[in-house]
Amino acid sequence: MFKLGITGGMGSGKSTAAHFFKLKGATIFDADEEAKRHLLSHIDLQNRIIDTFGSQVTLENRLDLPKLAKYVFSRKHYQDTLNKIVWPEVYVLIKSAAEEASHNNTYLFVVDAALLLESSYTDFFNSILLITTHQSIRIKRIRMRKNVPEEQIKQRMALQMPEPEKKKLAHTTIENNQDVQELYLKLEQFYKNL
Repeated sequence: MFKLGITGGMGSGKSTAAHFFKLKGATIFDADEEAKRHLLSHIDLQNRIIDTFGSQVTLENRLDLPKLAKYVFSRKHYQDTLNKIVWPEVYVLIKSAAEEASHNNTYLFVVDAALLLESSYTDFFNSILLITTHQSIRIKRIRMRKNVPEEQIKQRMALQMPEPEKKKLAHTTIENNQDVQELYLKLEQFYKNL
């Protein structure tokens, strides 16, 4: 089974790329969604986060995800700290999902993860695909999808690993500055070479 990691900054189109592979029959693991689901169902993990960040991330003594997001996206150090708490658990989920996919004779297992290159688990993958997009296009996409102020988007982008660094760490980079059809054509070529 081939294990492919897909990453990219917010609004780059990495989830659209993951959907392309789903259409090809791949098993997709959405790391951000699975991490959120895992966090919501594990009180001990929530308590570890509260113990680390304090009342800034709580509402009525319970972890509040919007407050947590706002707080950790204010400083890179906070984001790194949260990742050190959550990513080891996400990696266990990824390994478990990959084992299940392998038992089901899946030929391609894809992990869609925004912070994949920032994690220390890249060796798990046979290949890492980076989707990049001009910042102005990313901002426009995010604003269409979510009601987030442009300043907040730029602040979050500034905390992410710079694109040149990501390009050095990824095996393949695909630029996604046009429409979905153009992205799918590039992904088709990538897929044929896997």
